[in-house]
Formats: sequence, structure tokens, C-alpha cells
Amino acid sequence: MPSSKIQLRISTPTGPVKSGRGFYQLDEESLFVQIGLFTEKKHFFNYLENDCVLFDLDRTGQLIFIEISKAKRHWIIDDFLTSPTDAETADIRWLNFREKLPDVLIKTDNNFEIVKLEFQKNNSPLYFIISESVLVETDHAHSLTAVWVTSYEEDAGGQYIKRFRRRQRRAKSYLD
Repeated sequence: MPSSKIQLRISTPTGPVKSGRGFYQLDEESLFVQIGLFTEKKHFFNYLENDCVLFDLDRTGQLIFIEISKAKRHWIIDDFLTSPTDAETADIRWLNFREKLPDVLIKTDNNFEIVKLEFQKNNSPLYFIISESVLVETDHAHSLTAVWVTSYEEDAGGQYIKRFRRRQRRAKSYLD
């Protein structure tokens, strides 16, 4: 039986904040969020999922991709939802990434600009930045309580996500 909590290991980051971007695929009615650049050493290894959310993880347990397959017209609109402002940068590893994700509430603000994947209520949250537009929310025992996507853009036919990946590959080639 799957655990109802996802445990995380949180440590000091060893590099800059990763690029990351959300793209709502209009034709598929799904939100794709890429975290960092896929490389030969950093690519899909395993996943966590439930009926409407998929997290792809690399071999080290880092989150590299999120897919929300529930159309945004079915997300819960929260009039008071705002992005957390007190987040710190961290290196986060999923420890039990062969488990099933717990049920999730998918919340958004009135303008559909922010997405919160809420796995459990948290009265005393800690927030951690894992990419330019993705935050992880935990409790004090480092159990995952939510994942925030703080910005995304609508994308028809995958054009914007394709451009984003191309720019990331080009930028990486200058660093090598």
C-alpha cells in the first residue's frame, strides 16, 4: 500500500537556480512544466503519479518534469491564492519515488496564472525554490505538502516549449 506522504531530502543547493517553465498545451488541455535541461546524465528515470498529475524524476531523485492532465477549466479557483514570497533555494530529492502520489487538489488564482498542487493541508509551510517557476512546499518533517507553478504560458502545438528547450540547449552549449 502506498505511503500517504512523500518524503524529501532538502539540502543546500550546489549550483544556480535551474531554468524552468510551464506550458499549458491548448490542444491537449494539459500543463507541462520542464525543470532544468534534459541531458545525457539528467533524464527520466522514474515517476510518481496519480489520476491527474505525473512527476518525472531523474536517477538521483530530482524532479525534472511535471504533467497535469486535468484541464484547467476543472481546476479549483481560489480567490486568495498568491505565490509564496518567503521561499529559499534548495536541492530537493524525492526519497520514495517508486510510490504513488497521494490525491491532489489543483488550485489556481482568478487569472489562471498560478497553480498549486495541494497534497495535504499545511498550517506551517516551508517553501523551497527548485526552478525559476516551481516551488516545493513541505511541512517541518520535510514531507511534501504542495508543489507550486508560479507562471506558465499557453502553448498551441508545442511551439513555445520547443523554443524553450532549444534556447536551453543553446545556452548550455556556451557553458560547456
